[in-house]
Amino acid sequence: MTARAAYALLWLGLMGFWVLFAPAPAPDTLGQFIALATLQTEALDPLAIAVFHLLGVLPTAFLALLLFDTGRPSPRPLAIGGYFLGGIILLPYLAIRDSDAPLDPAPNRFVRALGSRTAGVVLLLITLGLLTFGLVAGNPGAFAAQAGESQFIALMTADLIVLTTALHLASATDRQRRGLHQPGGIRLHPAMVLLMHLPLLGPMLYLAVRPTSPTSTAPEQRP
Repeated sequence: MTARAAYALLWLGLMGFWVLFAPAPAPDTLGQFIALATLQTEALDPLAIAVFHLLGVLPTAFLALLLFDTGRPSPRPLAIGGYFLGGIILLPYLAIRDSDAPLDPAPNRFVRALGSRTAGVVLLLITLGLLTFGLVAGNPGAFAAQAGESQFIALMTADLIVLTTALHLASATDRQRRGLHQPGGIRLHPAMVLLMHLPLLGPMLYLAVRPTSPTSTAPEQRP
C-alpha cells in the first residue's frame, strides 16, 4: 500500500468513526474543553487530559516536517489548520502533497527553528511528560467510560490514533527525502532507527536527531 492510500484510508476511518460510531455530543462540551485545557483532573481523567494536549504536540511535529515542502499545494494553511481540525484537514494534505519535490534548501528563520534538533528535543520531552502523566495518574476504565459518553473525547482519541500513524509515515518519507541511510548521506545508528518505530515517541526522537538542514545529508559535490 502506498503512503497516499494509507493517508486516505486513515481519513476515511476517522470520518467513518465520527459518523457511525462516535457517541452523541455531551451536554457540556465547552465545559469539557475548558477542563481539559486547564488540567482539571477532578473533572476528567488524566488520560483524557494527556490526549487533549498531545493533539497540540502532534500538529507542531507535522509542521516541523511539512514546512520544508516546496511542492503544491502549500502546506502552511493546512498544517496550521491541524491545530483546530486535526486529521480531518491534515490527512487530505498528506494524501495529495508532492513528496517528490525537493526540500526547501533555504528555509526562513522560523522554519529552521521549528525544524531544529532543539525543537525536536523539546517535543520529545513534552510527549514523554504527557504520556507519563496520563499513564501514571490516569485510570483506563474511567477514561474509557468518559470516551463512551462524550463525542469530543471519543473523537480526539480517534484523532490521536490516526495522527500518530500518519506521523510515522511522514517521518519515514522525510528520512527518505533527506537521504538518510543512502550512500553519501548521514547514517543513523541501527538502534536509533529501531527506536524510531516506537508508537508516538519514535517520530519525536527522529526530530530530535534529524540533520539540521535539508542540504546537510547531500553528498559532497566534487569539481
